[in-house]
Amino acid sequence: MNAFIKLYDWFTSHHKVAWGLGIALFVLMGVLAARLNYEEDIFAFLPQDEEYTESMQVYSSINEASRIVVIFDGTDPDSITQAIDAFADLHNHAITEVDLDGVLTRLDYIYRHLPYFMTDEAYRLLDSIYAGSDTLQVILNGDKQLLSMPGTSFLYPAITQDPLHLVPLSRGLSGQYAGAMSAFTSYNGYIMTSDCQRGFAFYDSPYGSTETGSNALLIDSLNTSIQTIAQAYPSVAIRLLGAPVIAVNNAQQIKHDSIGAILLSIVFILALLLYAFPRKRDIALIFLAIGFGWLFGMAALSIFVGSVSVIVLGIGAILIGISVNYPLHLLVHQRYTTTIKQTLQEVLSPLIIGNITTVGAFLVLIPLHSPALQQLGIFASAMLLGTILFCILFLPHLMSATHTTIREIHCKILNRLTPNRTFIGIITITIIIVCAGIDIVTSSRPLFDPNISHINYMTPQQREDFAWFEQLSAVSDQPLYLAESARTELEQRITKWNDYFTTHNADSLVQQVITTGQTLGFREDAFEPFAAIINQRPIIEDLHHPATLAALWPGRFDLERINAQVATVLTQDFDYIGLVCSVIVFIFLCISFRSLALGIIAFIPMLLSWVIIIACMHLFGLQFNIVNIILATFIFGQGDDYTIFVVEGLINQERIGERLLKQYKQSIILSALVMLMAIGVLVFAKHPAMFSLGAVTLIGMSAVVTMAFIIPPILFRLYTRFNTSGNKNCK
Repeated sequence: MNAFIKLYDWFTSHHKVAWGLGIALFVLMGVLAARLNYEEDIFAFLPQDEEYTESMQVYSSINEASRIVVIFDGTDPDSITQAIDAFADLHNHAITEVDLDGVLTRLDYIYRHLPYFMTDEAYRLLDSIYAGSDTLQVILNGDKQLLSMPGTSFLYPAITQDPLHLVPLSRGLSGQYAGAMSAFTSYNGYIMTSDCQRGFAFYDSPYGSTETGSNALLIDSLNTSIQTIAQAYPSVAIRLLGAPVIAVNNAQQIKHDSIGAILLSIVFILALLLYAFPRKRDIALIFLAIGFGWLFGMAALSIFVGSVSVIVLGIGAILIGISVNYPLHLLVHQRYTTTIKQTLQEVLSPLIIGNITTVGAFLVLIPLHSPALQQLGIFASAMLLGTILFCILFLPHLMSATHTTIREIHCKILNRLTPNRTFIGIITITIIIVCAGIDIVTSSRPLFDPNISHINYMTPQQREDFAWFEQLSAVSDQPLYLAESARTELEQRITKWNDYFTTHNADSLVQQVITTGQTLGFREDAFEPFAAIINQRPIIEDLHHPATLAALWPGRFDLERINAQVATVLTQDFDYIGLVCSVIVFIFLCISFRSLALGIIAFIPMLLSWVIIIACMHLFGLQFNIVNIILATFIFGQGDDYTIFVVEGLINQERIGERLLKQYKQSIILSALVMLMAIGVLVFAKHPAMFSLGAVTLIGMSAVVTMAFIIPPILFRLYTRFNTSGNKNCK
C-alpha cells in the first residue's frame, strides 16, 4: 500500500508526467479497442469442446437448422396457393413441397447398410419371428394399413426394403408421418393443413441459424416481399418462422431490452448522483473512471481474443455497477477527511482488497468451455483492474482539494439494519433458518437450467406456429449424422450381424415374410429388396477416418444427445464457478486481513447470502442459465466488496476509535442503489434471459447488502469479546 502512496506523492510533484501517461493510455486503449471484431452468435455461450463443436457445425449445416418456414393463413385455399406462387416467383430457391425424393434417397442408403443400424431390440424382434410368434403378422398388417392411408404411397419402397422396421429411423419416420398426415394434406401439390386454411413454403438460409447479422438482412428482404404479396392478396396473412428467424428476433429483442434498460438506468443513476453530489465535477470524474476501465477491458479483449460478442458487451454493462464502487468510495470518503492524501490512505486498503477478490472471481470464467463467458471473464477482470488503477493513480489528482458537502442517502430501512436491535437479529436468524430449510427441501430440484430454448424469446404467435412446424418436420428431410465416437460400436454391430446369420437361416426369415405378406395381399416379389439386404455379409472396413464413418453410417443427428452433453458440461461449469469463487474469495480475505478469524467474519455474510438467494430463486421459480450464470461471480465480487468495507470499518473503530463504518455504509448504500438501477431495471425486459438477469440481481443484491450490514458487526463483537487473540490482532 505504501508504494501507491509514494507514487501519489511523486505524481503530485510531476503533474505533466501524470497527465501525459493518462492521455497516452487513453489513446493506446482506444486504438486497440477499435481493432475489435463484433459477433452476434448466441451459441457462443454454449460449450465448445471438440466433439460438441463438430456436432454443432453439422447441425448448423443441415436443412432444419437453417430452414425458414413461410406460413400462409387464409380462408380460400386457392388464394393461399397463389400467394405461395407469388413468393416462389420472388425467391427462386423457395420450396413449396416436401422433398420426398430426398427422404427416399436417405432411406435407400440406410437400408443398403442395414447391418450398421441393427440394435439389440431389432435382434430380439428377429428372435421372436424365428420362434414362431404372431409378431410378423402384426407388423406386416401395420404396413398394409399404413400404405392404405392417403399420401403414404411414397413409403412403399421403404417398406419393401425393411418391412420389419429393423431400423429405428424408418420406424420413427413412418410413425411420425402417419401421425402428421392427420394434420396435413396436399392441395394441388402444395403443403397445407387438413382444413386447407394454412399453407407452407420453405426457404433455406445460406447463413445457417447463428449468423444473426446476415440473417437479419435476409429476413428484412423476405418481409419486404411478404408486404408486397400481402397487398396483392389481402385475405392471406403471411409470416416467417424457423431457427434463423427466432435467432434474429432474440438478438433484436436483447438489443431493444438492453438499450431500454440502459436509458432507464442512466436516468435513475444520474438523478441519484445529482442528488448525492451537488458538484457536477464529481459526477464527471465517476464516469471518466468507468470510461477508462471500459476501454481497458476492450483493449484486453483486442489483445487476447480479437473478437467479442455484442451480447457479452451488453451484459458487461452490469460491470458498471461494480466499477462505480471505486470512484464512489473515494469521493464519498473525501467528505470526512481534510486532505486527498488522507482520503487515499484510509480507502486504499479496502479498495485494493475488494478489487483483488472481485477480479479473482471473474477470472474464474476464463477456463470455462463457453467462448462468450471466457470473453466476459477477460473483459470484466480487465475493466475492474483498469478502473481501480485509474482511481489510485489519476483520480486523486483530478479531485478538487476543496472540501465539498455530499448529501447523505437516507434509507431508513438500511439504517435500521443494526445488530444492536435484538428484534433485527432474531428476524435475521429466523429468515436464515427458514431459507436453509427451503434449500434442504428443494435440494433435489436443479438450480441450473442448461436448456437454451428456455431463454429463447418468441412471441405467442411464434410459439403457436412452432408447434405446427414441429409436426411438419416429421414429413420433411430427416437430418443424418453420427460422430466418430461410434466407430467401435459400428465394428461390433458388423460382427454381431455376421455371427447372427451364421446361426440363423436368412432364407428362412425371408420366406416367412413373403408368405405372410401374400396372405395380407402383398405380391410375391414385393420383398425382393429385403431379401437382398438380409443376405448381405459386410466386412469391417477402414473406420479410422471420420469421413469414412459418416459415409458408412450417417445415422440420425441426435440433437437430444447434444443437448444432454451441453447440460453436463454447463452444469459442471456452474458447480466449478461456485466452488472456485468461494475458495478464491475466502483465501484472499484471510490473506488481506492477515487473520483466519477476520477472513471467516467477512466470508460468512456471503455464504448466508447464497442460502437466502437460492431459497428465493426456488420460491419464485427462477433458475440460473447460460446467460445469468455470470451473476454467480458478480454476486461474489460485489458481496466481498461490501463485507470488506464493513469489516475494515469495524477494525478501525476498534483500533483507533474512528467511526469509519458510517462512511463506508454510506458508500455501500450508494453503490447498491446504483447497482439496482443499472441491472434491476432488466426485470422490465421481455427477453427471458434479460429478465432473469434483473430478477436474480434484485434478489442477490438485496440479500448481499442486508447480510453485509447485519452479520459482520455481530460476529466481530463476539470475536473481540471472547477471543483474546482477536483483540490482539485488532490492536
